[in-house]
Parts: sequence; structure tokens; C-alpha cells
Amino acid sequence: MDGEAPARAGAPEGYALAYEEAKRALEEQERVVAELRSRAGVLIGAAAITTSFFGGRMLGRHVHALSWIAIACFALLGVTVLIVLWPWRDWRFTINAQAFIQTYLEPPDGEPLELSVIHRDLALHMSASWDANRRQLRWLLRAFRLTAVLLIGEVVFWIIALISEA
Repeated sequence: MDGEAPARAGAPEGYALAYEEAKRALEEQERVVAELRSRAGVLIGAAAITTSFFGGRMLGRHVHALSWIAIACFALLGVTVLIVLWPWRDWRFTINAQAFIQTYLEPPDGEPLELSVIHRDLALHMSASWDANRRQLRWLLRAFRLTAVLLIGEVVFWIIALISEA
């Protein structure tokens, strides 16, 4: 947190607007992460029901090779869901209150900073947090997409195995 005034200061209202937009973007990112985790939970539930329904019908008989592929899809799906649901600690959605107070309100070398400077600095830091979160969110989105594809693959392989056994 640099706390330095920019070389060419903009209007205080502009910095306030930049701050609000950066805050909104981080809140949206946090909502997307929560929704993604919720949907991943639904997918693992659907996969478990699919495996128990089809697997119960197929595994009592001769186990078809396609059944093993469906089971492998289920296992990989479990891994990808775990990736999405894992409690990663390096998300950046908030600022530490102690650091905020020490940097902006009670700096050791002077007076508290003006509100427009605080807005500007926080907007820049929230933007950097958004960028860091975006990289991590991309990986979670890829894992989620793979989870959905694996669920479809599992269902298809179970159905084909059932049809070929009939």
C-alpha cells in the first residue's frame, strides 16, 4: 500500500467510483467461487446417484469393460470436485483491518491520508487482488468443466454397458 498521491490527481469522486467498482468486482468474484463450489457439490451428488443406480444393476453381473470406464469417470470426477471444493487459502477478497488502520489512518510518519487517496490506493490493490483471484478461478472453472464432462461420460458409458449386456 503505497499511500502516495498520484503525480496527476484525479477528481475525488472518480477515485470513489473506482473504489466502488473494484469492490463490486471482488464481491462478484467471491459470489462466482461460492456458486462454483455449490454446483460442484450438486455434480458429485448426481454422480453418486448415477453410480449407485447403474453400478448396482451392472456390477452384479459380468463386469463389462465400459463399466470400468464409467467407474474411472466417477473416480476422476471425485478428484476434480475435490479440486473445486478444496479450501484454498490464498483468495484475496478483503483487506486486513489492522494493515488498513496502520497504513491509511495512523501512519507512523504523518497525518491520516485523504479519503480520495485512500480510495485510489484501495482500488488499485483490489484490482491486483482481482487479477490474482482470476488466475486461480480459471483453474477452478477448468476443473468444474472437466467434472461436468466426466459426469456426462459416466452416464453414457453406463448406458452403453447396460445396452450391450441386454
